[in-house]
Amino acid sequence: MKIRNNVIVLLLLVLMLFSAGCGGEKKSEENRQEQKEMPRAITEIEKGLLSIMQQADLIPVTNRLSGQAQSKAANGAGEDKKKESSTQEKTLTFEETLLGELLQRESEGEGNENGMQEPPESTEAIWDNIKETITELHMRWNELEPLLTEEDIPPAQINYFEEGLDSLTVSGTEQNYFGTMAAANQLSSPLAKFMAPFAEKTISSAYELKFHVRNIVLQAAIDDYTGAQESLDYLKEQTPALANQLDKEEFKALETSLDNLQRVLQKQNLNLVVLNAAVVMENMVKAIENISQE
Repeated sequence: MKIRNNVIVLLLLVLMLFSAGCGGEKKSEENRQEQKEMPRAITEIEKGLLSIMQQADLIPVTNRLSGQAQSKAANGAGEDKKKESSTQEKTLTFEETLLGELLQRESEGEGNENGMQEPPESTEAIWDNIKETITELHMRWNELEPLLTEEDIPPAQINYFEEGLDSLTVSGTEQNYFGTMAAANQLSSPLAKFMAPFAEKTISSAYELKFHVRNIVLQAAIDDYTGAQESLDYLKEQTPALANQLDKEEFKALETSLDNLQRVLQKQNLNLVVLNAAVVMENMVKAIENISQE
C-alpha cells in the first residue's frame, strides 16, 4: 500500500510539473506576441526620414528649373511658352536625382502609390517642409526614447541616435541638401536595432540592409567608392540569412540584383549605380513584406 501511495504522489508531482511547464510555454508565447507590437513612433520616424531624403533630393533640380524659368522671363518669353517649357522640364528622370528612383521603388513596395515627386515651386518651400518634419522627428523621439530604455536598449545606441538627430537638425538649418540626405539616411540605421525587441530579428535586420542600399548611392555620389563597396559587402554577407524566409525565385532575384550592383559599382558610373541600387531596393522591400506575412 505504501508503494502504491508513493507512486500516486510521484504521478501527481509529474502532472504538476507538466502543467507548470505548459503554463510557462503559454506565458512565453504571450510575451512573444507582446514583443511584436511595434511602437508607432518607430514607423513614424522612418517615414519622416524617408520624406526628408526625398525632399532634399529635389533641391538641385528645383534650383535648376527655377533658374531656367527666370532666364526665360528675362528674355521676354511668352507666358504660354513658359508654362509649356516648365511642364516638360518637371518630368524627372533618374539622372536628375540621386535617391528619387530608389525611394520611389521603396515607397511603392511598401504599399504607397506615390509616383516620382515633382519639384515644388521653390527651394524655400522644400526647406520649410524639411524643418517641419525634423520638428516632428524630435517629438516622435521624445515618445520613443522612454520605451527603448524600458527594453534595455544600450545607452550607446540611444546616444548615437540623438547625436545623429542633432546633425540632421544642423544640416537642415544650414540648408545643406546633401548633408541633410546623408544625415537622414544615417539616422535610419539604428532604427533596425530599436525594432529588435518588437519584431523578428530577420525583419529588423532587413531594415538595416535598406540603409546600406541607400548609402551605396550616397557614397558613390561623392566618389567614395570604397565606402560604397563596404556597404555592398555588408549586404552580400547578410542576405544569406534571408534565404530560409524567401522562396527560391525571390532569393535568386535578390542575389542577382546584388551581383549586378557589384558589376556596375566597379565601373564607378553613378547613373548605373543609381538604377541598379533601385532594383536591389525593390527586391529588398519584397523580402521584408514576405517575411512580415509569415
